[in-house]
Formats: sequence, C-alpha cells, structure tokens
Amino acid sequence: MILLGWILLAVGIGGFGLAAYWDLRTTEFPDWLPYSMIILALGIRGAFAFIYADAWIFIWSLLIGGGFLVFGLLLYFSKQWGDGDAWLLGALGFLFPNATGFTVVTFFPFPLTLLFNFFFLSFFYLLVYSIALGIRNPRIAKGFFTTLKGELRGMLIIVAVFTLLCGGFGLAMASAFPLSPAFAIYIIMFPVLLVAILLFAKYGRFVEAHLFKRHIDAKRVRVGDVPIGNRWRSLSKAEVQRIRARGGKIWIKEGVRFAPAFLITLLFTLLYGGIFALFTVF
Repeated sequence: MILLGWILLAVGIGGFGLAAYWDLRTTEFPDWLPYSMIILALGIRGAFAFIYADAWIFIWSLLIGGGFLVFGLLLYFSKQWGDGDAWLLGALGFLFPNATGFTVVTFFPFPLTLLFNFFFLSFFYLLVYSIALGIRNPRIAKGFFTTLKGELRGMLIIVAVFTLLCGGFGLAMASAFPLSPAFAIYIIMFPVLLVAILLFAKYGRFVEAHLFKRHIDAKRVRVGDVPIGNRWRSLSKAEVQRIRARGGKIWIKEGVRFAPAFLITLLFTLLYGGIFALFTVF
C-alpha cells in the first residue's frame, strides 16, 4: 500500500500544484484539472483494488470523495466560494479517503482530520493573504485604521468583559481543581485570541468591501470574471460577448486565490497529522 500512497501523493502534488500556480497567476484554473484528478484517483484506486482483491480501496474513495464533493458544492451554492474549489475539495477526498501508505497521528477519523486541517489552515492562509493585500495597497491599510478608530471603544468593552469572564472562570477552576501553570497561560491567551479574531474579522470585511470588487467598462470584461450578485461562477465566452455588446459598466468581484490551501493541507496532513494531535505535543 506504500506504493499506492506515493502514487496518489504524486497526483495530488501535481494537480493541486498546477491549480495553485494557475490560480495565483490568472485567478482561475481549468475545469478539467480537478476532474482529471478525480478520474485518476478512482482509476488508480480501482486498479489497486483489483490487484489486492480489496474492493474497499475503491469504495472508500467513492464514499469519502463523494461526501467531500457534496459538501464543497453546498458551499458553492451558498455563495461561499467557487465551483472549482468545490471540485478540488472533492478531489482531496477521492485521493485520500484514508492515510493510505502514510503513518498519520490523529485523534479523529482521517476524513474529519483532513477537513479540520483544511479549514484551520485555510483560516491562516486567508489571514496572511489579506494582510499581504493590505501591504501591497497602503491606502487600504490607512483607510482600515481610520475606520477602526471609530469602533475601538466598542471593541475594548467586549474584550474587557470577556477578560473578566475568563479571569472569573480561571479562579473558579483553580479553587475547585489542582491545575497546571499551562492552564493559566491558556486563560491569558483567550482574550488575546479574541482581539486577533475581532481585528481580522473587521479587516477582512473592510478588504472585501474596498478591494475585492471593481467597477469596470463592459469592454474590459474577460472570461473568468465573476459578476457581483451571482454565485461564484466564472463568466463563459458567450456571456462575455453579450456583456460587451450591451456596453456600459459592470461590477466584478474578486476573491482570494484559494487553490494553494489544498496543497498546503495535503502535505501538512500526510507529514504531520492532525492539527489537534500536533498541539498536544506542546
């Protein structure tokens, strides 16, 4: 099974790597790429299922991959991300419904670990991506801090109340149970994390409102653009021609180049295991 794992990993690195490259360079990747990854995953797993006379090598791929794809498409239809991302999530499940050929430390079933890692790592990817956009656009960062001044008082009240609640909870626990010094560190960190989450949430909304949309002439619309108000679906060549013929202006929305998160998740999970299991080391 080690050979199967390495073959699937090669397909994953190649497929997700190409998706990341095209997404970062052109904001999109071709539809055939995730389809090809899924077909290869099923074909390779089907061949090994026949060789080892173990149908579950193939069945697990169908079940978990299908579940990942359905979940991804639900996010697409609820306008959370693009259809290409949904198919990449499906490809992740079809390739690795379990840790075939790899020793992975997890406290939960592997598919749940893979999903948890994906969303946890995606959060930090989005955080770094948004900060990088702000650095490349100084006027956005300046505007954010100007807006933040008007909301600072409300944030401080929330943080202060939360800090008092954490302190009270910590004292109550310390009086009832013998606790390690590490518990005090966790109690102190909770308000710090709350500040980070509040700032990022506000910053993310500000960047989305001011940077992730453009009002452009219809003649500048191109294949792959996404009109505001639609689900995250790229315009086809025929739709672009109709918009250009109509003329005027159109609002186009842009999003985070999200494909690299899939490659990061795959490599992290197979090399290090679950995020939760990794934290227990510390």
